[in-house]
Amino acid sequence: MNTARPEVSHPDLNSTVQLLQEELDATNREVLLLTLELEQRVAERTAELATSNQQLLKEVAERIRAESEIKKLNRDLQNRAAQLQAANEDLEAFSSSVSHDLRNPLARVRGFASLLQEEIETIPVEKRSRYATQICDAARTMSLLIDDLLRFAHSSHAPLVWAPVDLNNVLAGVITDVRGDAGAGAGVEWVQTPLPTVRGDASLLRQVFVNLLGNAVKFSRHQNPPRIEIRDASSPDEWIIVVRDNGVGFDPSQGNRLFGAFQRLHDAEEFEGTGIGLANVKRIVVRHGGRVWAESHPGQGASFYLSLPKIVADSDRPN
Repeated sequence: MNTARPEVSHPDLNSTVQLLQEELDATNREVLLLTLELEQRVAERTAELATSNQQLLKEVAERIRAESEIKKLNRDLQNRAAQLQAANEDLEAFSSSVSHDLRNPLARVRGFASLLQEEIETIPVEKRSRYATQICDAARTMSLLIDDLLRFAHSSHAPLVWAPVDLNNVLAGVITDVRGDAGAGAGVEWVQTPLPTVRGDASLLRQVFVNLLGNAVKFSRHQNPPRIEIRDASSPDEWIIVVRDNGVGFDPSQGNRLFGAFQRLHDAEEFEGTGIGLANVKRIVVRHGGRVWAESHPGQGASFYLSLPKIVADSDRPN
């Protein structure tokens, strides 16, 4: 048996379609409004996140700057502490020098002058001449010591003038001066490898090599021939220059005194000097951010090393 289907009239179908279309339009409008609202909220949240990120970046940058400033202050504090310690050591050595090194020639001047004054009429001419020579020698010793003290003070406090310094040119000038110093460098066999260009104060670095080469010439002058070698022994991180001689050398157990002010490891009668030169070397090199050391054995010559940093940033330069 066949079941008859209900017939839908066209007006009812049209009404249904129209109703569905209206509901669809309303739904689309709601979706559109929700989408717009969501986009607005996303935009607001994005702006808030961007502001938060900017603030966070600013805080991170400020913290990094503060940490960098703290590190710089700590470096400055360490440098000042080291300078204070060095100043205290220099003051102690200076007190010792004033009480001995300066008083000794002064006592000789006063003693021989008193003899001349008391016995001027009875002292033979030859003895008077000898007394006068002793007075002049003592005065010359005092003058040299005072000059070295002034140079030491200058190297300690003079502002550093940073610039590229070709050590080949520095050494050439110093060797020329040593050779012309009353024959002191005559007969010396000089051996030099190419040296680097470093950053530092040209005048103070020149003084370093004046002292090192002067010492090398002085303590090797009894050799035949005296031989002085200057070579580059640099590492990846620092420039290292070696000055080696074939002189009398020194006891390595006394090496800790070598770079102290007014310290002498040899008899002043055999090797003249005030004991300030190597202290001056150390002070200048340390002010450049470097270090100094020496190796030797008695009768086997000596090797003096100085190092300088290869890269010296403006914020890291010592004063």
